[in-house]
Amino acid sequence: MAGFKGTGETIVPRIDRSVVESLIGMLGSDSVHAFIAEFLELAGSQRGLLEAAYQSGDNETLYRESHNLVSTAGNLGVKRTSRLADAVQVAVRLEDTEAIGPAVKALLTELDAMVDELPALLDEAVAA
Repeated sequence: MAGFKGTGETIVPRIDRSVVESLIGMLGSDSVHAFIAEFLELAGSQRGLLEAAYQSGDNETLYRESHNLVSTAGNLGVKRTSRLADAVQVAVRLEDTEAIGPAVKALLTELDAMVDELPALLDEAVAA
C-alpha cells in the first residue's frame, strides 16, 4: 500500500475546509457542529471496533467499519481519516495481509489525533 512504506505520498489535510464551509453555508454552523460532535462520538466507538477486529483477525468487521468511515468522514470533509479508512478497506478486500496491519495502525493513529484536533480545526474553519 502506497504511503505506508515511506513512498513519499502527499499528506492529505486532516480537514477540507471547503467542504466544511460549504456545509456551513447550506446547513448553518450550529448544525455542522452537531454533525461533527456526532461524528466524533461515532469515530470513537468505531476506533474501538477497528482495534478489536484487527487484534482478533476479524476482517469482516475491519472492512465494514473502515468502509463506514470512508463515507462518513468524507462527507464531513475529514479527508485524511477517509483516505486512511479507504486504505484499510482496500487492503482487507484484497486480502493483502502485509498491508492490513500498517493501514490499520495508521488509521488508529489518525483517529486519535483527529478526535483531539477536529473541534479546533472546525472552529478555525467557521471563523475563516
